[in-house]
Amino acid sequence: MPLIYDHILKPTFFAFDAEAMHHLFNGVGEVLGRYGAARWATRAACRPVHDPVLATELAGIKLEHPLGVGAGFDKEGREIPILKEVGFAYAEVGTVTNLPYEGNPKPRLWRLPEDRALVVNYGLRSTGAPAMEPRFASYRRRGRWNIPVGISVAKSNKPGLSGEAGLEDLTTAFKTMEPFADYMTVNVSCPNTGDGEQYCKNPAMYREVLNRLDALQPIKPVFFKISPDLTSDQLLHLMQDTDGYAWAKGFVLTNLTHDRSGLKSKNLERAKSGGVSGPRLKGLAEQSLAVAYKNGGHRFQFIGCGGIDSVEDAYRRIRLGATALQIVTSLIYNGPLWPSRLMRGLAAKLRADGFKNVNEAVGVDIK
Repeated sequence: MPLIYDHILKPTFFAFDAEAMHHLFNGVGEVLGRYGAARWATRAACRPVHDPVLATELAGIKLEHPLGVGAGFDKEGREIPILKEVGFAYAEVGTVTNLPYEGNPKPRLWRLPEDRALVVNYGLRSTGAPAMEPRFASYRRRGRWNIPVGISVAKSNKPGLSGEAGLEDLTTAFKTMEPFADYMTVNVSCPNTGDGEQYCKNPAMYREVLNRLDALQPIKPVFFKISPDLTSDQLLHLMQDTDGYAWAKGFVLTNLTHDRSGLKSKNLERAKSGGVSGPRLKGLAEQSLAVAYKNGGHRFQFIGCGGIDSVEDAYRRIRLGATALQIVTSLIYNGPLWPSRLMRGLAAKLRADGFKNVNEAVGVDIK
């Protein structure tokens, strides 16, 4: 099956516009998730992993294994039933904003095949939290979300929305979405907004975000999604600012990067704006994780995200301090069997190195 995807299906899919294919797969995934027979067939084909060596907990949330799908793949939370059958233990949906936004002008998603990467310039496209609220309530009531779900929120991408108004917008989205989440992620690092504002790069504004969220008295665990382009000192100061808030449980490391050095794909000439995903991000994300775990592993948990494109990448991210992992780009390049292949490989490496469970391996290269 991997050979069929690599040599027949992927070349066919890659012949069409990247965003059109994304929407197509979102629609197909939503439809397949509605029917028991389709879910059974998907499960039989993808063979999700059930291995006790991989069982873990993220902020008290029990996970069958560490792998989830990252925010940006299922922006509307419509595909959760089928994502479980594909082999994910959890999913992060969104990013959700308070105000609806159609996104940046098209084209806004490009593949970089030679680099096994994407350039993403969606600009926080969202139908808006008020529109999602009744649908998410229905999903929870009907049990359609059959794995733990994190919801990522951010300030709406609207011209002139900054300062006090921007903070109020972000906290409104958080307050609206929190009842439906198993955990919340606050995206303070989107690289594709019109004003270019990233709260994680502005210490005063980041501290104000913390204060505003604290006033809401969050009930669900909260993670912050951070830019890979921060210096180590910036990351450490940010973690110090976060330390005093008990509801803040950790960080998603990392978001997309603006750094395009070393990329060689021809499509890069067309993709003038946007953040880069894929293996180019790996070194930056690993460095951020190592620094964060070394200095905050006693206090926070970390979700490793960005550039995980092999079993070795996943295992290294665990050993550098990640309790859980997220992928998006490597799913596109490797196909629907990839999550289960990745987790089988991770389980084999854990056993080969004598670990009784995945938690024993978290951070061992830093400790």
